[in-house]
Amino acid sequence: MHIDITGRQVAITPALRKFAEEKLAKLERLLDGPLEVHVVLAVEKHRHLAEIQVKSRTALLSGMRETGDLYASIGDVAAKLERQALKHKEKMRSHKKRAARKGEAAEAPSRAAAPARARPKAAPAAAAPASAPKRRVFRSERYRLKPLTTEDAALELEAAGDEILVYRDASTYRVNVVYRRKDGHFGVIDPEF
Repeated sequence: MHIDITGRQVAITPALRKFAEEKLAKLERLLDGPLEVHVVLAVEKHRHLAEIQVKSRTALLSGMRETGDLYASIGDVAAKLERQALKHKEKMRSHKKRAARKGEAAEAPSRAAAPARARPKAAPAAAAPASAPKRRVFRSERYRLKPLTTEDAALELEAAGDEILVYRDASTYRVNVVYRRKDGHFGVIDPEF
């Protein structure tokens, strides 16, 4: 760890340098690798200011604290930087886990790619294993249903390039769905209530 200490209206004593190095030593373990640390210490009347910037391979952390004692300012900023480093480390760990899960999912054969005759028959819901992942529902955007004719809905769907469009039929005011079929044509779902 390379520490550069700058003093503004304050002399950098060996005791002050040692205190700063001791407080910042934990950051090197948390951030896994060589660090460049720049510490700026300033004294203005009764205000003692400590500003620290830490650069590592993966992070740039910074903090500033102003108290009545220079040692307290350094300690407070070091504690703040430790919290930032822990948060960064957890974030990096969760990104690695997410990437590993995506890699496993990409390697596993998908059921959609399997031929229809090779697919196993679905087991009843009661016989589902307890380790099966829980299905999640994702909300999509909300939008106001416009009254359209079926032809206008198909034109709007084609212009947007989407797969489905939910609309309100202009003549019956019922909610309908127009969708793009695999053969390139459009289908309409008109539910009965």
